[in-house]
Amino acid sequence: MSTAMHGPDRSQAAAGELAFSRAAHALPDEALAGPSLLPGWDRATLLSHVAGNALAFTRAVTGAAAGGDTRMYDSREQRNAQIAEQARLAPAALRALSDDAAAGLAAAWNVLTPEQWSLSFTNGQGRPAPLAGTVKGRAREIWVHLVDLDAGPTFADVPADITDAVLREVWASWVARGADEGLAISTEASDGAPLTLGAAEAPGVVLVTGSLAAVTGWATGRTRDGVTAVTAAGPAPLPAAPDWI
Repeated sequence: MSTAMHGPDRSQAAAGELAFSRAAHALPDEALAGPSLLPGWDRATLLSHVAGNALAFTRAVTGAAAGGDTRMYDSREQRNAQIAEQARLAPAALRALSDDAAAGLAAAWNVLTPEQWSLSFTNGQGRPAPLAGTVKGRAREIWVHLVDLDAGPTFADVPADITDAVLREVWASWVARGADEGLAISTEASDGAPLTLGAAEAPGVVLVTGSLAAVTGWATGRTRDGVTAVTAAGPAPLPAAPDWI
């Protein structure tokens, strides 16, 4: 994928698209009916969602640039119906849809002028955001769902700044709902600057620790590997992570 000479750095998004495409094409056709790491979704549904996300970002980018509709989706119902419909495609057609949607988004980015990157679009939560945010949003989307394909890559293969951002977003969502009560998380210094979120030393608080990749895997509900739980009194059973979204 080409990268324009202006606008935000798209190298991580492009690398994620390539890794995702390679993983999707390496899976046997029959594996697409198998479960992904995203609870309740098989790999075909996951591929459909990833394709739909690229199509939605493309719709928002082109709409904003043209001074028209800046929404990613007409509605949550339209989004869900699109995912279900596309998931029923034959494996080859579904892979092609995912690749073509990613290429279409890159093409839409490529024709934006420097001034247009500051235009607003309406994100999936219905809030306004600058078009530059579509790059970061797509990069996060593609790398997290590469892990969800359960085709080899893990959070250890995701760029550390994306993993860090995902973990912070998960924690912020818990705090907003009060789901962080009695929990804290901490990552190891081997991943760079250690990160601690929550009152790790407070009485009764369960501190979940591990590498940045492992803690993010646990916090997003994907895996329980490589993390341990302790309280001020000593080792503790590993709790289930609260829902992310």
